[in-house]
Amino acid sequence: MVFDLHCDTPRNIAKGKFNHIEPEKLYKQSYLGAVFAHFIEPKIKHPFVEAVKILSSTIAYVEKKTAIQIIRSYKNLNTKKLNLLLGVEGGHIFDNTFKQFEAFYDTGVRIFTLTWNNSNKLAHSALEADNKGLTKKGKQFIKEIANYDIIIDLSHASTKTVLDVCEVCDNQVIASHSCVRALNSFFLRNIADEAIKAVVNKNGLVGVNFSQYHLGGHSVVDHIDHLTENFGIDAVAIGSDFDGINDAVIKSPAGLKDLEKDLLEKGYKKSDVEKIFCGNFLRLFKRME
Repeated sequence: MVFDLHCDTPRNIAKGKFNHIEPEKLYKQSYLGAVFAHFIEPKIKHPFVEAVKILSSTIAYVEKKTAIQIIRSYKNLNTKKLNLLLGVEGGHIFDNTFKQFEAFYDTGVRIFTLTWNNSNKLAHSALEADNKGLTKKGKQFIKEIANYDIIIDLSHASTKTVLDVCEVCDNQVIASHSCVRALNSFFLRNIADEAIKAVVNKNGLVGVNFSQYHLGGHSVVDHIDHLTENFGIDAVAIGSDFDGINDAVIKSPAGLKDLEKDLLEKGYKKSDVEKIFCGNFLRLFKRME
């Protein structure tokens, strides 16, 4: 079974037109669960309002599906259904007032991606300012969310932001859909080893993205190899970025069967693949509480 740490499917749900993922098929494609990320372009005038709209669209869609459920905690997990975790991607969606964060949390959002490709009032992004981290407001924000059962997602964040967050936060942390910068160093959106080490020292995970541009000519297995060889098998997960990328080297959820085969042929044990595909995240998700 697979628990995918990042899918941009909510935009397609809102449009009623699907691409990589058709949610009703995911369970039959061996998906136990997925994080559905709700992304709003930074240039939108009222990103919080638009995020609420798209969240409402996702929730309304799921309420009509008997084989899909939205979960807020590990204890809600149902192995006979597709389990969706709600995420919001980009601090520009919730950086005006803490009440925005609280509203998302009350709605059921449990994954908060601190930046997108743009920096915001809380933190800097890798593509804009890799050597700048949390702002003063961002440091206060991290303190305020300590008592909430949420996961901070550090994909897109600058290396300094990752280091700052990992130094002061009490929440679980992941980099949900980040390829390894050491294998594709020209693309700063990928995560540096220094940042990976900080995430792993917080018992966090790095989910490997399926974008060819992110992978940089290497395979998904190559990036998994780098993570396992340098940081251990318990640090690795899957964060496909399905429906958010146009150059996926694995074209659909069904393609993960081939990835499993490739990993086994490379010498990974079945138990290793289970950890990468699902087990590592479930362990972290359980700790969230």
